[in-house]
Amino acid sequence: MSVFVFAPRQDPETELRRFAEEVAPGVREAVAQAREAAISQGLQPQAATEPSTVLLTERIATASDAIAVPPATPTRNSPTPHSAALNEEDRPHLKQDAGASVTPTGRQSQETLIQIHDHLRMELRELQEAAEQVATGAMDPAAARSLLNMMAMRQNYWTLGAFCAQYCRVVSIHHTIEDYQMFPSLRREEASLKPVLDKLHDEHEVIAEQIDRVDRALVAMMNDPREVDQVRRAADDLTTMLLSHFAYEEDELLGPLGRLELIV
Repeated sequence: MSVFVFAPRQDPETELRRFAEEVAPGVREAVAQAREAAISQGLQPQAATEPSTVLLTERIATASDAIAVPPATPTRNSPTPHSAALNEEDRPHLKQDAGASVTPTGRQSQETLIQIHDHLRMELRELQEAAEQVATGAMDPAAARSLLNMMAMRQNYWTLGAFCAQYCRVVSIHHTIEDYQMFPSLRREEASLKPVLDKLHDEHEVIAEQIDRVDRALVAMMNDPREVDQVRRAADDLTTMLLSHFAYEEDELLGPLGRLELIV
């Protein structure tokens, strides 16, 4: 596990304290016991990797500069011809003061949003690479004649399917949290954000439809391995849409999040 998204609902302060004081220590203790048990059985548990350092302050500053003078025609991640693309030309843009003060809570909310998006971007790249590798292996006629390769490819299909399903589930949960928690809070604080928040919500719906296409492509692949290329195409389209959506959301919302006392 590299990232855990915790979204308290009813009583955030109490739930966050309980998570920090009870759940997190309990998980650490359980992991330590499992590692000791593995070592006692002669197994070598995988070492934890050091988290990468992300210069969030630079990312936030860059996004603030970008939203100060929004481009007339967005050019990020232009969709491929077969993509069910987001309508980027209809995106409203807010005029914001790049030099506005940022509250401590606002800085925390900015960093949280960027960390979640960065994690989703990283796994999106891994998902694309996995789909590409599986599709390439499936289309190699010489290797396909090998029984051993056929067995390995079947395992790869299931692994790719599980990876896709897990990733799509996390994206759906992230968007649900935004739709039912973050966006309503922002609407209450600043009425001027409504056009942008409405557009972001509409894009969530379009992305949900693309996630459904990915799911249908996975089902087809399980029934017929030759359909793996459709999974790759669907994953490519999802990548185009998500990268564009994440960039737009950061450009428009990092500024307001920095000013407001909202916990994301």
